[in-house]
Amino acid sequence: MTTVPLGAPCVEKCPEKYDLYQPADSALHRQIAADELREEPAIVEQALEQMRDWIAKNPAIHTCRTDASFLLRFLRVRKFSHLAACETLERYLVSRQRFPAWYSKLDTAEPWVQVMIDSEFVVPLGRDELGRAVYLVRYANLDIDRFEVTDQIRFFTMVFETICHDELNQIAGLVCVFDETNVPMRAFAQWSLTEIKNYIDCVTKALPLRVKEVHVVNLPLFGAAVGEWIMSCCSEKLRSRLKCYRSMDEFAGNCNLLSLLPKEYYGGKQEPIDLKRQMRESFDRCRNIILALDDMKVDEKCCLLVKSQTKPGGDEGMIGSFRKLDVD
Repeated sequence: MTTVPLGAPCVEKCPEKYDLYQPADSALHRQIAADELREEPAIVEQALEQMRDWIAKNPAIHTCRTDASFLLRFLRVRKFSHLAACETLERYLVSRQRFPAWYSKLDTAEPWVQVMIDSEFVVPLGRDELGRAVYLVRYANLDIDRFEVTDQIRFFTMVFETICHDELNQIAGLVCVFDETNVPMRAFAQWSLTEIKNYIDCVTKALPLRVKEVHVVNLPLFGAAVGEWIMSCCSEKLRSRLKCYRSMDEFAGNCNLLSLLPKEYYGGKQEPIDLKRQMRESFDRCRNIILALDDMKVDEKCCLLVKSQTKPGGDEGMIGSFRKLDVD
């Protein structure tokens, strides 16, 4: 079945007409939105109006999407505090311009993206019983001789953008499972401390996504220092949602996600070929939307919220020193 790409959205900051809010089709997600996010029609409509007015009057923003689906990403992650949502949106726009190597010209149809999908480096597992999107990440599957840190971040960004596009994911959030079995030290050594800090800042402060749980399985001893550094860059809330396991058996005994895993895992029920197809279809569907993100422009010099973020490059630190080692 051919996936029909969605059209590129308008990025005019003051369009003649705004689209209307539509509640989620899923009864489960409507209930989650009401219980966890205070999402009620009157609150949503007021917050959208306030946010659109802020965009229209903000001289730092030259062009920006104002459709309800896009703005609701930020309002939902900030539980309809429009001021906090505006801050996150500004950080999102600035991050995209500040790190063009990571965020610009993201074309999901490029051949290297298909190689990444086929490697099963990142795999969508569907939804858990709480309606949350679940993704599996396996660094052992990544060809680190071919794909550098920038390539990895670009691929992650495509994944995140397809996740954020779905309103059910905006509402219920994301669960990540990192299976670090057989991951080589070089996978950690690729990343400098500066790259980790900058990327974690982008993900935690500018990405409009509710990360509900992070499960890390089989993290090797040499990855512990890297993991500690990563978590030191995260909020206390996110750190509280991290769970580590010494084996897949321990993971399976402490959560209800086993049946969502690919069949290669004991107890997994999903065919890898189907999961790859789902990833490919979601990328194809959102291709034009992701490419059109480049059309949003902001004057970074007029944005006072993000001046503390560090530019790319610089300190190699502990992780950069690993690059001198000839390890597998």
